Amino acid sequence: MSVPSVLISGPTIANDEDLVRKLQRIALVKLSLQNSRIETILSGKKVDLLLLEVLRENTSDTELIKKIKEGFPSLAIILIDGDTDRDVVARAFKYGVKDAFRKPYMCDLIAERVQAILEHSHDS
Repeated sequence: MSVPSVLISGPTIANDEDLVRKLQRIALVKLSLQNSRIETILSGKKVDLLLLEVLRENTSDTELIKKIKEGFPSLAIILIDGDTDRDVVARAFKYGVKDAFRKPYMCDLIAERVQAILEHSHDS
C-alpha cells in the first residue's frame, strides 16, 4: 500500500506549521503558497487530496476547482474558506469539493476529515 499524498495550497494554510505537522502523520505533504501553481504540481506528481484555501479577494479559485476536477476527476478536494461569499462555497460543492472549513479552522478536525477521505478513497 502506498502512502497517500496531500497538496496544501494557499498563502496562509501552506504556512500553518501545526496543520502541516498533523497531516504529515497520515500522508506525504506537498505545499504551494499560490493556487495558480496547482495544475503544474498535479501534472508532475501523484496527489490524492487537495486542501485548497480560497480567499475573499480571489473568488476565481472556484473556477480553478472546476478546471482541476475536469482534469483530475478522482482528486478529492477540501476547501478552506477565507470568509468568502456563500455562493462561492456553494459553487465549490457543485464542482466536486468533498468538504469545507471556515477560518478560523481547527487543525485536528481537518486532519481527521483528510484521513477519513483518504481511507474511503483507498477502499473504493
